[in-house]
Amino acid sequence: MKWDRLIIKSIGALGVLQMTNYLVPILVIPLLLSRVGLESYGMIVLAQGIMNFAVAIADFGFNLTGTRLISLARGDLVLERSVTQKILVIKVLLLLVTFVGLTFLVKIVSPWQPYESLILISYFIVIGNVLMPVWYFQGVQKMKWLAFLNFLSRIFYLGAVLFFIESSDDLIWVNFYNGLGWCMASFFGWLVLFIKMKFRFDKHSLNTIYAFWHQNVPIFLSEGVTTFYRNIGVVIAGFFLSAPLMGIFVIIDRIMMLIANSYTLVYRAIFPMLCNLVKESDRILQDFLYSIFSKLLILVFLAMSFVIFFGRPLIEMLSDKIVLTDIDSYLWILPAFIFILFCNLPISLLIIALDMKKAYFSYHSIGLITALILLPFLVSFLEINGLLLGMILAELSMILFGLAVLYRVYQKPINS
Repeated sequence: MKWDRLIIKSIGALGVLQMTNYLVPILVIPLLLSRVGLESYGMIVLAQGIMNFAVAIADFGFNLTGTRLISLARGDLVLERSVTQKILVIKVLLLLVTFVGLTFLVKIVSPWQPYESLILISYFIVIGNVLMPVWYFQGVQKMKWLAFLNFLSRIFYLGAVLFFIESSDDLIWVNFYNGLGWCMASFFGWLVLFIKMKFRFDKHSLNTIYAFWHQNVPIFLSEGVTTFYRNIGVVIAGFFLSAPLMGIFVIIDRIMMLIANSYTLVYRAIFPMLCNLVKESDRILQDFLYSIFSKLLILVFLAMSFVIFFGRPLIEMLSDKIVLTDIDSYLWILPAFIFILFCNLPISLLIIALDMKKAYFSYHSIGLITALILLPFLVSFLEINGLLLGMILAELSMILFGLAVLYRVYQKPINS
């Protein structure tokens, strides 16, 4: 079917993008450790971590809503230009505000002050990531451009580290080259957008741009809640678990994040089409979801079987060959996590495709609230297994809430 071919192509392009993002850091780490030293490398990573938060703020969730709006406007150049201009203006303003805030923090946070130049110059990472028109290419389903530009960006960064970083004296330039690579990719992304898509900008009033920004606040808050929710396990583990158990949990959590990232590929590939299909008949929407998720379910069962039979060797490989005693008692979470994320995927996709921003925020808030209530109690009695059980129950609460929201929408056919 046309759906299958398009989605496979999209997932393939996004897979290349994801693999590039995984592979380049692995190649860069030994180079930086040998040339700048462990302490300097730690500060580079700290600055990158700060930039990740800045990216989340300045992006404001537009990579999600922008994708939906461009997908709906596809073929209507006037509407595409309108959405593009509003997103660009808002992102530029947010970049300025975020940089001012970062500069203020660097001045008042004493441990950061010796590395002020490193942190501020790292802001090129934020500029490149935020201005990259990811949402546009996803909306028009031209993911090959994203994969290509991302690949060029990471190759530039790897080459710059290889040829220009020689000692700790070059510390300040590592994140500069990293950010410059992203900025170059962003520039060429907009060049492709302007030339190939024949884009130009029209004028919009400040009131129109403000209204557009305000409409996206629930999505921004949802993304913030999701980021906190996905990291709450590690935070609580740090309070309740001993050092050995904490090490085991971090390894399992790393695998769970890899699982979640694999679903992100499917999410990005399906989302643009789903945004248009929710406007069609219920039968077409059902056929699409069945076609995609029935095939995906087979892969999910294969992945669950692989983890059940090869989980321990996988854990030992990711833990740098450290033999972890009694690890088997915690591995039940991996197949369970694979399955429950699969169940959550179509629910979250439909809620945001239907433009139910407040419900989307509530959907993620339910998961966070459930985790905050259950995790401390369960961990105090069951340690790691309590932590893992709490995370599964939090995901389950999101599924139940999401099903209730969708049932209310689809309890009667809304399309013929």
